[in-house]
Amino acid sequence: MPRLFCLWVAMLVLVSGCSSETPTRHNDFAPLTSITISAKAGPSIAVNTSTTLTVIGNFSGEFSRDITDQAVWSSGAPTIAGFVTAGSPNRVSGLAPGTAVLTATVGGVSATFDLTVTSATATALTVTPAATTIAAGLTAQLTATGTFSDGTTQDVTFDATWTSSDPAVATVSKGLVQGLAVGTATITASFEGAPPAAAQLTVTEVALQSITVTPGNPSILSVSATQFTATGHFSDGTTPDITSQVAWTSSQAGIATISAGGLATTLSPGTAIISATLNGVSGASSLNVTGGALTGITLSPTNPQLVAGTVGRITATGSFNNGSSRDITGAVGWGVANTVVATVTTPGGNAALLNALASGSTNVTATFGAETGRTTLTVAAPLPTSLVISPTTLNLAVGTSARFTATATFSNGTSQDVTASTSWTSGVPATAPVDDSPALAKGRVHGAAVTAGSVTITATFGGRTDTAQVTARSRTLATLTVSPATAITLASGNQTSFTATAAYSDGTRQDVTEDATWTIDTANVAILADSVNQPGQVVAVNSGTATLTASFDGKTQSVTIKVP
Repeated sequence: MPRLFCLWVAMLVLVSGCSSETPTRHNDFAPLTSITISAKAGPSIAVNTSTTLTVIGNFSGEFSRDITDQAVWSSGAPTIAGFVTAGSPNRVSGLAPGTAVLTATVGGVSATFDLTVTSATATALTVTPAATTIAAGLTAQLTATGTFSDGTTQDVTFDATWTSSDPAVATVSKGLVQGLAVGTATITASFEGAPPAAAQLTVTEVALQSITVTPGNPSILSVSATQFTATGHFSDGTTPDITSQVAWTSSQAGIATISAGGLATTLSPGTAIISATLNGVSGASSLNVTGGALTGITLSPTNPQLVAGTVGRITATGSFNNGSSRDITGAVGWGVANTVVATVTTPGGNAALLNALASGSTNVTATFGAETGRTTLTVAAPLPTSLVISPTTLNLAVGTSARFTATATFSNGTSQDVTASTSWTSGVPATAPVDDSPALAKGRVHGAAVTAGSVTITATFGGRTDTAQVTARSRTLATLTVSPATAITLASGNQTSFTATAAYSDGTRQDVTEDATWTIDTANVAILADSVNQPGQVVAVNSGTATLTASFDGKTQSVTIKVP
């Protein structure tokens, strides 16, 4: 028993320590012991007017709070004062002169309030404020005050009749005006026999109220770009995209810069506030840049050799001061010393292409900030002597794809992967279409439908051709697996690859990494490096846990990624 008594005392001390605040929920330790009622208009109102009542609950003397919304109301003289307003159970109306006892009950606790309804009549009416200006779409509350024959005044906003001289400009209900269109309107209140009173309302153009900047407070890797969007919230309730209209600023230009169109380029680790401002209204997002500071750039392949008229892929890998490395091909600025020999094009994402134009050699550079990676490209112009497709056959499940590679041998004895420079055609496109553009997609064949026999795929380059065969079969997917299948830990800024494999009911298996849809649930923790050109490639962003999911043919498989 002493132990229970001490526990009760501790509870009371805890409650009393919070008694200066208004609780937001019921308290299980201090029951309701009494209630008090008050009226906004006081103990008396004039006939044909109304007032609201408030109930304050006392909880064992420990604290009190407003519990009006829990009260059940009744009137001892409903013909004198009644609760007749739908949707407002605590509003009482004076129906005839006299006195009524009003009762409020909460749970098993009740209290009464004596309300007198007088026979006073309204002699004058005032509307305040006398002049109001609002933007289209916004509202403003006007108040009607009546002066009565007994010398009293009373708020009659709810009981008055309100009208607008131009409902196309503004509407009014219970004194609440809403601006609809630019213009002016006279808002009039009428009550009983008192002379009407009016106020002037001016409605101005739609006004910008606030700006939301998205993404909100993201974590982004250094040496990358992210698009910010500004959404305007206007007084008429519209929320248009105002990205191109706002002025963009970054609080820390050494950490991140931002273009006039909202594209932020991250430079080094730290936090920068990205702000969007229009007409004096601003919105902001806190950008957290992770992944280390760039210390070097390496290009691969090293000293590439291409044949004139062909295309080769080139990659820039960044090294960072936190020990991480990752593909930054899409973030660097590419340069070619002799554009007669070659050019570089960037099709998007983490991809760049060397376009060999004429015999010779030239330096190729990739630059970001103060760091530059270099390599030397040599272009020759031998003639192709043969072309070979590999593999020679593919057996695809309907709904999957795989890639052919075209290799050319030249008159100088060299050979080169010319897949991206080859023309690809399918003998039966409805069964097995093959991609012939863009360059990075060339040679990818799809199992689209089942037909008898195989489909011939033809590759043509420099007057040379070769063929391969594709068979498309209808198979039932049994399982989908992702490799590595167990949770992995990846340091911020590092990149790794995942593979999706489909296992079918007939025992066959197929790599569906390019066919699967890859998603990551927490972009602040990890992102997909390039969902188009590098499917299944993941880069760690910031500490936390994210889930990588591969979806294919109605099945999904997930892997947990932990970033320390």
